[in-house]
Amino acid sequence: MKSKSNYSKLFGAFSLTFLGDGLTLAAVPWLVSTLTTDTLYASITMTALRLPWLIFSLPVGVLIDRYSRKHMLVGASFTRMIFLLFLTICIWGGWISIPLLALFMFGIGLSRVVFDSTVQTIIPQVVEEKKLEKANGQFTAGQLITSDILGVALGGFIITMHIVYPFAIDTVTAILSLLLISGLRGSFHPAKSNESQAQEASTETSKQTTQDKSEQKARPMKNWKREMWSGIQYVFQDRFLRGLAILSVTITLMFSMILVTQIFFVREVLQLEAYAFGILISIATIGSILGSQAVAYMRKRWSSMQLILLSILSMGLLYGAVGLTSNAYVVGGLYFCAAFFIVVYNVVRSSILQRSVPNELLGRVGSVFRFLSFGISAIGTLLGGLLVRVSETFFDRLFSLQLPYLLLSAVYILACFLFASKMRNVPEQ
Repeated sequence: MKSKSNYSKLFGAFSLTFLGDGLTLAAVPWLVSTLTTDTLYASITMTALRLPWLIFSLPVGVLIDRYSRKHMLVGASFTRMIFLLFLTICIWGGWISIPLLALFMFGIGLSRVVFDSTVQTIIPQVVEEKKLEKANGQFTAGQLITSDILGVALGGFIITMHIVYPFAIDTVTAILSLLLISGLRGSFHPAKSNESQAQEASTETSKQTTQDKSEQKARPMKNWKREMWSGIQYVFQDRFLRGLAILSVTITLMFSMILVTQIFFVREVLQLEAYAFGILISIATIGSILGSQAVAYMRKRWSSMQLILLSILSMGLLYGAVGLTSNAYVVGGLYFCAAFFIVVYNVVRSSILQRSVPNELLGRVGSVFRFLSFGISAIGTLLGGLLVRVSETFFDRLFSLQLPYLLLSAVYILACFLFASKMRNVPEQ
């Protein structure tokens, strides 16, 4: 399965999916802003997009560790295609509303849970272990280039022609991605490590009858709760992974608060139009791409712990500065630098999990992190909209839109020092 052909097909499907995703994510906020000016109502759609991470991350992790990962990707891509097709039809017909848009976002979000989670577990099956940082960096760069540069930039331009076009193009990319994934060679069932096989052999020797084997085949449906719990136990019994999981919750919660109010910050504080918003995000994405390519080199010079701490502290300072200015050029530069460290943090964290967690547990352990980070973003988006609304009763609108950035800065800096203190004597991963 570790062939250039499989890697190219997986990378192609991944890139196409995120190209379409960038178009949709660029179009959704502008579509929402035409339906409402209430930040709380606007946050409902983004909450719906992230809510599946909170509900389905853990069960999906179990499925990834029990069934063919190729089939999981095919199912996710097909589901995404169907939801995008009907969303496009509703927008074209003028039948879209906030509740209906939230419903479609939930369905698309569910497909993203399965797709993103499965890709992270299938990468170690198509590349060698020593190339994980490089492969993760390439996939991250591919996501950023297609989603945040091409997708968002093109989305900002295409919106000016008609709001439905980004969604229609995303539907086409979903079809192409499905075709590429279907062409992957191999079953891509989760492989067991030698240690795990030895443990199973020692405990199951007395049960190797035909009847027992048939029961084992039914195990995914019978014992899925126990298997899901084993992933949670693995994380929280490891001190470093437990600390990293708590840190992920904090980072994603705060970042999702600024993400959901960002469109109003850009339009009202920076006073930018759709095309300028696309340019701003594209500038930030260039920083992300540089980070994705630099992380492998940085990892040779610094430990995982040092890179994680550097990234968090830098993000806190940079986003705090964003909350203190209304100059679009300054914000562009700050976004550029912050995006660099966002990617460094994410790539280092993914590589830690892929390297330290047994392959047959990787889906479940990864699902714990996605539940705690992406899942919590559903709460963060709702809190972000609520924070601005409540703040407006005490302060003016512009300061209320800057407040999430200032709050993020304080929390990130505090989290950095707390994590450094708690993990001081923990062995390097």
